[in-house]
Amino acid sequence: MKVTHVALAAALLAVSAAASAQTTTYTSAATFLANVAPGSYTEGFADPFFSGEPSATFTGNGFTYTVSAPGGVYGNGTLIGTNLPTETLTVTFSGATVTAIGGNFWATNISDVFQPVPVTLTLSDGTTTTFTPVSETTGSFRGFTTTLGITSMTIASTAGVYAGMGNLTVGVAAIPEPGTWLMMALGVGALLLRNSRRNAQA
Repeated sequence: MKVTHVALAAALLAVSAAASAQTTTYTSAATFLANVAPGSYTEGFADPFFSGEPSATFTGNGFTYTVSAPGGVYGNGTLIGTNLPTETLTVTFSGATVTAIGGNFWATNISDVFQPVPVTLTLSDGTTTTFTPVSETTGSFRGFTTTLGITSMTIASTAGVYAGMGNLTVGVAAIPEPGTWLMMALGVGALLLRNSRRNAQA
């Protein structure tokens, strides 16, 4: 019985650690925003003043981040992207800790026309997702929440196109209700208890 208690404690610690380190990916803006605490900051990149500059910095609700690319950044009033094709766009956070980030990500040609090509997003924790948007608004949304701080994110696409993003929301992931953690712990405990009884009868 003592071994069962030790195993239960270890399992609960493992569940807690796994839950605290988990990064969740969202394909729906509504679902993502439902998992973000109040006080997030959304930037629409409506002002294209940063076109051709090495980087651009944005601040809101205590969150600060810089968007950069090797050949500079470009804005057309609806997105911010790379100034040169086949480059990676990087978002680096320097303000409040960010544990939630989401937006629309896509690529364009030199005339700012949407291109239906794969886009790859990579977070500082190693989380990577690749997808092909249908349009600037359809299938282009991706969001992430994690209990670990996100210090940077990169946006890359295929050769010859310009990687970009719009409507970027940064914030803090909503904390799960205490009842959620309790239910997880009870579920693990029940499984361990059942297994220990089966082993005792064998």
